Amino acid sequence: MDKLKRAALVLLIIACLFSLCSCVSLQSLREKQLNALVAEESGLITEKSEEIIRCLTEGDKESFAALFCEEVRASSRFADDVDAVFAYFPCEAYITAQVEDFAGGTESREGGKRTEWSLSPEIPYIQILQPSADDPETLHDRYYSVRYDWTLVDEEHPEWVGLRRFTITLLNSDSSVVVGLYDE
Repeated sequence: MDKLKRAALVLLIIACLFSLCSCVSLQSLREKQLNALVAEESGLITEKSEEIIRCLTEGDKESFAALFCEEVRASSRFADDVDAVFAYFPCEAYITAQVEDFAGGTESREGGKRTEWSLSPEIPYIQILQPSADDPETLHDRYYSVRYDWTLVDEEHPEWVGLRRFTITLLNSDSSVVVGLYDE
């Protein structure tokens, strides 16, 4: 009976070690997956934020409009809202910006394939020079922040892929301009 107890104890110890090793390797695998996802998101967010900054500071309305999803671009208000963004952001000279390379968001997968993926990044500030309202010859520093909702993948609604909502705010003021997510 003593040998049977020892054998059972040895088997129990081996099972526990095997289980522990499996948990560690699964945790390591999940950690690698999360790190890869964060790195992928970081690169995409930086790229999209820099493209938004380029469009705004160079006055490139056409490229800016192309960043939006089909559903938003189809709105009767869209062209007026894009014009309002560029009227609100009269950039004489671009100085600098802070780009956050992380964001909240959602992701869904089925069978290992990404079926939905959305992010909500922020550009904490874009510093520009802009003409004074009183004297067009005088330039003033202005700081704007940008928040945007961006759908990267949506298998069920491909017309939602692109920017769905864009908000630009003059810092230290209550004013902002919003484009997207229309209820028409």
